[in-house]
Amino acid sequence: MRVSAVAVLLVVGVTSMPAMAYIDPASGSAIMSAIIGFFVAISLAVKTYWYRIKAFFSGSKSDSSVDTQEQEKAEPLEKLD
Repeated sequence: MRVSAVAVLLVVGVTSMPAMAYIDPASGSAIMSAIIGFFVAISLAVKTYWYRIKAFFSGSKSDSSVDTQEQEKAEPLEKLD
């Protein structure tokens, strides 16, 4: 089995045609920028909704609902004459 695998690799290596494909350095830079941008976008989305996700799985109220309840309890301000 090992001899046949080596023979196949040897035949493929000897008979292969050149690809005639060229990727310039700017293409690699663009691909890296896209990958980095993808991870930054995902991390910002998680950061934005982190407290809502955390509250959903923990079963507690989110910070925005607590702020709303505190505003409802606050006394109205007196009018200045």
